[in-house]
Amino acid sequence: MNSRDESPRQPSRRRFLQGTAAAGLAGVVGRDAQRAAVGAGRRGNQALDAAPNILVFLVDEMRFPTVYEAAGLQAWRQTYLPVQNALRESGVEFTRHYAASVGTEASRTSLYTGHYPSLHGVSQTIGAAKDPFDPSAFGLDPDTVPTFGDYFRSADYRTFFRGRWSASNSTLYTPGTHLPITSYDAQGFGDPDLRALYNEADRLHGNGFRGWIGPDAHTSSPLDTGSSVPDGWCGRDVKSADQTISLVDQLAGNPDLSPWLVVCSFVNPGDIALYGHWLDRGRNGGSTGIHFDVDPDLPGARQLFAPMFRHSNRERLLTKPSVQWSFRDAYAHFLHPDNAQEFYFQLYYQLHKNVDVQMGRVLDTLEKSPAADDTIVVFTSSHGTMLGAHGHMHQKWYTAYDETIRVPLVIRPAGGTEGRQVDAVTSHVDLLPTLVGMAGFTPEELLPWTAHGQSDAALPVGRDLSGVVSGETDPTGLRDPIYFMTDDDPSRGLDRHNFLGVEHDGIVQPSHIETVIVEADFGDGLRLWKFSRYFDNPRFWTHPEDEHCPPHPRRDVRLEVDDPPEIEGSHSSEAIHHVKLGPLADEYEMYDLTEDPMELRNLILNPHFAEHANRLKKLLRRECELKRLGPLSGRVPGQPDC
Repeated sequence: MNSRDESPRQPSRRRFLQGTAAAGLAGVVGRDAQRAAVGAGRRGNQALDAAPNILVFLVDEMRFPTVYEAAGLQAWRQTYLPVQNALRESGVEFTRHYAASVGTEASRTSLYTGHYPSLHGVSQTIGAAKDPFDPSAFGLDPDTVPTFGDYFRSADYRTFFRGRWSASNSTLYTPGTHLPITSYDAQGFGDPDLRALYNEADRLHGNGFRGWIGPDAHTSSPLDTGSSVPDGWCGRDVKSADQTISLVDQLAGNPDLSPWLVVCSFVNPGDIALYGHWLDRGRNGGSTGIHFDVDPDLPGARQLFAPMFRHSNRERLLTKPSVQWSFRDAYAHFLHPDNAQEFYFQLYYQLHKNVDVQMGRVLDTLEKSPAADDTIVVFTSSHGTMLGAHGHMHQKWYTAYDETIRVPLVIRPAGGTEGRQVDAVTSHVDLLPTLVGMAGFTPEELLPWTAHGQSDAALPVGRDLSGVVSGETDPTGLRDPIYFMTDDDPSRGLDRHNFLGVEHDGIVQPSHIETVIVEADFGDGLRLWKFSRYFDNPRFWTHPEDEHCPPHPRRDVRLEVDDPPEIEGSHSSEAIHHVKLGPLADEYEMYDLTEDPMELRNLILNPHFAEHANRLKKLLRRECELKRLGPLSGRVPGQPDC
């Protein structure tokens, strides 16, 4: 069966160029070694060897440094995160960069596609109350919304993905089971035959990338962690780095002149998500195999965070949306931070160090290759984490605080540049058009080629910031607002005894969030504003609509059942049937981030800011209308209007 880029439905110019240029080339990098001397038609007179390669480092759960980091942590960063520091010194750092959504699946898919979950459909975290086969968890179908891999493939790039994917269930399974086929042995070391199986299966080819080696990291197994394995074992991030190093070496020796894009995706510092699960079994997980280690160079808790952190850590959340204290109280049954709070904080930054080491191995390989000066390097994170802020909240759900959604973004142009910072507000949805722009194209000119065989291909809603990276555009003029949304609810799913320990449906509504962040002058000077609406979204009810059965309108039904004893025989259980017929009232947050960067004072009930709130509410609605697109191929039951 022909792949999409070889399909007879594709324009004949590409097939002609591929056919005439492929003769005699070695197959060093698999099937993509057949793609050479391409892109001339859309690239005009630009020389092929002038097109930049692109290497994207994507990590998980790394937040942008907070305002309450102490001098000890700042000094430690300068010493023990050399790769991230080096990229900042030779690249452009966007200091006000935000994820488009949370958690990992929703955020990464939004980054890959340049769209929000309302269009691409990936909104739920896999690994809490939902496993990859949960009927309420949807992945990115390869024939719906294109990724930046699809866009660059249309520009005749060779595109590859290594490491954590998270946008769809692309793992191979033993037939008749939900048991993943691994690519490594019982201690996590790569198995050449199983790696070859994944390489030949090419499970992400339909999503625009070649050579992905699974399985994806979805479980709480030590072999699904980035680095938290027993001594002598191999974690995921080492293997992801190994695979990328091998690929970069192959590309360096490949005579094919067409440029390449490689995503090197890591788990860490996402291992922090598993800490509480194993805490009552000891730091090294007992028989579970989870192993947490902290180097002696990590500062103590008082050197990590300044005293002002206590104002956030001890916050009572009395003026905040109700879902925040609901989640805080529910999550406390999972995480026991008071038992070992200092070690927990230290571990988070140790995981920064661990992933920095793996990034360094890949970057060293690139720097020694002929492609070093011709390669754009990007570094960013899927989302952040709360780490005990705002009343002892953890992880990334049910909030839009900076700890959760503000993340690092550094872009080092080919050949490097003098390090500088851009303080304009930017979003993950800006990354696709920016990289396309840096390669010399626009999404508009590539979309007709990219959209072949895609049911819901729409122009990305973000901005092309390539002029800002090159220095041709003054970033002080970037005052466009950015939009954030999340529908993730890890408490709902088939697994009532999920690893979070949160009771099934145990989080109150409204819990769905949309946010606008903008720098604006409302009569009291130029300030940075964040405005969030928390709402009850019928799209995620058990029965979002039932137009054909009038006696049964849209409703949300929750069945609360006592656990029966697990012994042979028939047993009865007490059950309570909860039915909701209408959404609960909206709740709001509003912060002046210029005056209150820790987001402690919710201004929504302050009458002095009533007019500000009205303006921001209108701006949020406009951003929703512009960016919260729905599928082009059909209507989603219960999908709310802006």
